Formats: sequence, C-alpha cells, structure tokens
Amino acid sequence: MKKDKYFRERGGTAKLINILCMNCGKLIFVYQKDGHGWLKRCYLNRIIEPKKYSEMQKDKSIKSPNDFDNLICECGEIIGSPMKYKDGRLAFNLIRGKFKRTNYK
Repeated sequence: MKKDKYFRERGGTAKLINILCMNCGKLIFVYQKDGHGWLKRCYLNRIIEPKKYSEMQKDKSIKSPNDFDNLICECGEIIGSPMKYKDGRLAFNLIRGKFKRTNYK
C-alpha cells in the first residue's frame, strides 16, 4: 500500500481492487482505491500492476494527458481517457458502464 499525503487526506483507508473490462471480463489492472465512494478516475501513481501501467508514473516523457493514450482493453473497448486532475496528478478518467471492479485477492 502506498501511504502518502493523498492516502491520509482520504481518511487513511485504502483497498486494492481489480479493474475489469465490462465487455469481455479481462483484467485491466490492479488499483489502490483510497477512501470511499465512486471510482471516477484512476491515478497513475495508484496503479499497482501490470507493469505496462504501473511504470507510466516513472516515465519522464509523460508530463501531460497528451503524452499517453486512452485506456483500451484488448477487446477494443475504450475504458477511460487521459486527464490531469486539479492537484496536478495524471489519471485515467473512467467511463461508467465500461468497467467493473472486484476485490483484489
């Protein structure tokens, strides 16, 4: 678990969840969800695995939403689009109904 200022700001509670494609059921990534409430966006610094997505936060060439592509499943379904949140963190803005979340085991 990543315990930083964002973790503490959201009550100090977090859980790991799987983000799956609603269309085919394939695992997109494992994500650390801080706090409670709807899952609207996935911050790059909270993606745990696979390395394809978890390494994006360390990539120096990614500085704006224009530097990375939409979040697309292997089946071709668009799950989310790149964005920059008001606090400056890069994230995927998720499209409701295109993904489902399950508890990580």
